[in-house]
Amino acid sequence: MSITDTGAPAAMPDILAAVASELTLALGQCARLDGALGQLLDATPADRRPAVMQELHTVDLLNQQIAAVAGFVDRLREATAREPSIDVAAALETITLGEVAARIRRGVGHEASTAMAACDDVDLF
Repeated sequence: MSITDTGAPAAMPDILAAVASELTLALGQCARLDGALGQLLDATPADRRPAVMQELHTVDLLNQQIAAVAGFVDRLREATAREPSIDVAAALETITLGEVAARIRRGVGHEASTAMAACDDVDLF
């Protein structure tokens, strides 16, 4: 299968909507993986459960990261529909994981506050 580039420009809101949609699909796949790992945990002997639990925590963190980035991209999509140049601060506020927000802040040239940079907001189940 090949993809042919038509060379036609795409509007930024459309691009960001497509990215947000893909992230939402990835989030659904992570939820399925989380469920499968939960079933594995049930079938795992007690002495091996800590290893499976660690993987469940990793998948949970991945779910949170994908959700955070999807929300950020969707907020940017909304903003780009109104303005050609946007203030990303409002979109950054939607990110609930401190490490993700700090990385994106640095990536777009915003300094992360000391409190946010030191914050490790991982919600474990």
